[in-house]
Amino acid sequence: MSGRANANIYLRGKTYWGRVQIASREHRSSLRTTDPREARRRLRQWKTELEREAVTGDSDQLFEEAVIRWITEVLETSVKPQTMRRYTISIRSLEATFKGVRVRDITTRLISNFVSSRSGCVTNATIRRDLTALSRLLSACVAWGWITSNPALSFDRTIIRERRDPITLPCPDSVARVKAACPPGMAAILDLLEQTGMRENEAVSLTGDNVDHERQQIRLLRTKTSRPRTIAWVTPGGNATALFEQTPHTGCLFPNRDGHPYRNAASNYGQIMRRVMARCEAKGIPFTRFRIHDLRHAFAIRWLKTGGDIYRLSRHLGHTSVKTTEIYLSALTADELDRVLHVGTKDGTETP
Repeated sequence: MSGRANANIYLRGKTYWGRVQIASREHRSSLRTTDPREARRRLRQWKTELEREAVTGDSDQLFEEAVIRWITEVLETSVKPQTMRRYTISIRSLEATFKGVRVRDITTRLISNFVSSRSGCVTNATIRRDLTALSRLLSACVAWGWITSNPALSFDRTIIRERRDPITLPCPDSVARVKAACPPGMAAILDLLEQTGMRENEAVSLTGDNVDHERQQIRLLRTKTSRPRTIAWVTPGGNATALFEQTPHTGCLFPNRDGHPYRNAASNYGQIMRRVMARCEAKGIPFTRFRIHDLRHAFAIRWLKTGGDIYRLSRHLGHTSVKTTEIYLSALTADELDRVLHVGTKDGTETP
């Protein structure tokens, strides 16, 4: 099909584009196909949408109107509460640039302005999360027929690469001081994270039903990827036997003072950390601040330093790829690295 065969469809390279005249206004857009028959079908659909928008005014929907519909129709029914909270935080950041802007007027240039306004104020990782939220929102707008393409997908994110901070291991003395200042439930959670390498949200939700004392295994149901997994509590990285000898066999394993699971363990931990830091500073006692997640890093590095298999570690930590686990190899000496890389096969079987 050539441009002469249909004046409303033409080629740019190998991709067909459409040209439509609606209410004395010309619209041009990629039809995102190299097939002529599909191009004609998409042109008819696009023209119908434009004609409907000209009558209903849907094309004048504002960013905040899209947010409300996205939250109520999409997020509340299709994502986990934790994901919804993360998207909500990103939306608040996006509002400074996009509030009052018509959805169809959101362009890559406007997105670039948003990135520039955030650069230097927050990490690149935060900016990338905000752009993910914007992209998901605009994808919904495409599905609703408000716009024909998602400009967030066209924005080149390689200019805001995520920089991973170097792994720092927590100081044992500092960890001990924080544990001593914690209530029993929180101290037990920190012990568990240190000895098993699980994530904080995986630990706080554990109940007696998740623990198999006979096999010394823990069934994790609330995971980052939403895929349950079972881990051993005696591994090359740690041993949580003493901890589970003291936990009940039913109900919440690590409750707060009221007997309920911690709803925001990270916030409670942060308050305790600040108090311990202030106390140590006042007394001139050396103290190094650490994050809860640093306990997971320390566990992984202990596992590898003892010669544990990296593929087993990857599955234990719940990583979707061993490439993620390989970040810990930088903490090993040459001899340790050689031992880890030759300890077994990719199936985790040790060499004879």
